[in-house]
Amino acid sequence: MKTRQSNHTMTVLSFLVALLVIGVLHLIIPEEDISLDEGRSLNHFPKLIYADALTGQSAVKIEKWYNDQFPFRQSFIQAGKAWRSVAYPNLNADGLAIYLIPDEQGVPIPEPEPTEPPATEPSTGPTEPQGTDPTDPPEPTEPPLPPPLDPVDDVISTKLLLIINQRAMERYYGNEERLKTYAGKLNTLDQKLGDGVQLYSLIAPTAIELFAPDEHHSGYSSQKLCIGIVNEALDDKVISVNAYDKLLFNRDRYIYYRTDHHWTGLGAYYAYTAFCESAGLQATALEDMEHYQIEGTYLGSLYRVSKNEVLKNNPDTTEGWKPNAEYTATAWDNSEMTVTYKIRLNDERIKGSNSYLNFSGGDRALLKIETDHTIGRKILVVKDSFGNAFVPYLANHFDEVYVVDPRYYVRSINKLVADNGITDVLILNYMFGTSNATWLKGFDLIAK
Repeated sequence: MKTRQSNHTMTVLSFLVALLVIGVLHLIIPEEDISLDEGRSLNHFPKLIYADALTGQSAVKIEKWYNDQFPFRQSFIQAGKAWRSVAYPNLNADGLAIYLIPDEQGVPIPEPEPTEPPATEPSTGPTEPQGTDPTDPPEPTEPPLPPPLDPVDDVISTKLLLIINQRAMERYYGNEERLKTYAGKLNTLDQKLGDGVQLYSLIAPTAIELFAPDEHHSGYSSQKLCIGIVNEALDDKVISVNAYDKLLFNRDRYIYYRTDHHWTGLGAYYAYTAFCESAGLQATALEDMEHYQIEGTYLGSLYRVSKNEVLKNNPDTTEGWKPNAEYTATAWDNSEMTVTYKIRLNDERIKGSNSYLNFSGGDRALLKIETDHTIGRKILVVKDSFGNAFVPYLANHFDEVYVVDPRYYVRSINKLVADNGITDVLILNYMFGTSNATWLKGFDLIAK
């Protein structure tokens, strides 16, 4: 009996000592601002407000701080990843919330057979003007070709990634039913927005479509075909933005990162020029904006997934162009809209593994940019993370720019549009986002 009581006492004392040690470590170990592995800002101890105490938000904020600033948190994360890689070798090696394949049910993706594109598929690139005399037969012209690909010197193929010439790319395979469902969601939103608001759809292809040989993007792996399926299913009133051709015909430039799944600031710029053409705006020339470049030490999401040495030895450089506008940018991070602060677009101070966050910060509930323009147009961008590099260019034109991410914003976008006199709405997604269950669930919630 005494032995059992002694063991019980020792257990209680050990637990209390552990709590005391952890509490002391919380006080003496400096707080971290950023998690490099997770690519996000960490929560700090919140300001204690009486109103938060009444609603219970103080406890929620303190819990988030405690989780983010737990002593030796990074070491525990690394240990967990090491154990998971041994126990479950087929899982995403870095535990990142990146959908590298669109099949969220875990069904293996079949290897597509090469197929000829549909006869009705439009040609890429602009076409030459026809002769003015209707009696003269038009001279045959060859459509312009995109810049040739570099010779393939080095190929590393994994289940999730294809690495060619030191560039990592996500494998893609489309699903026609899901693509048409995505278009249907946009059509429903357009009907709810009404005649006074113009809706646009922009789908960004992934790097494999632009930089890999044809055999890696044929059939339903062709993102041109899959984007066409979405566009064909959209109602006539919804304007499709053809960013695909702008990117394809500039693929000899630094438009996508090599170690990350995103486009660069330059790639986002070419998508912006395509949007301007669709929206009746004159895109601001690159030379008319202030250019900046961040040190070339960026190792992005695809490196963090693969930990490949080839990528590690070839980090990316981040560059951007600052909009020509006086602006104030206000961010709301959480779905409760209780945490708000001012931010700086194109923030050159953000470097290293978080370089992509420099454009407009990370994914959050809401970003509002108020500019000194008075053209009478305001835009709402509903986006995934590809929108973060795109958004600053819109400050060149619109009086106000609103940006929401359906994974964090939970309020009605129809009410947001009506309450703020928004005239234009752009749905900007990258190819995998059209079937990302988390993004689409959030979109359904806020588009009601």
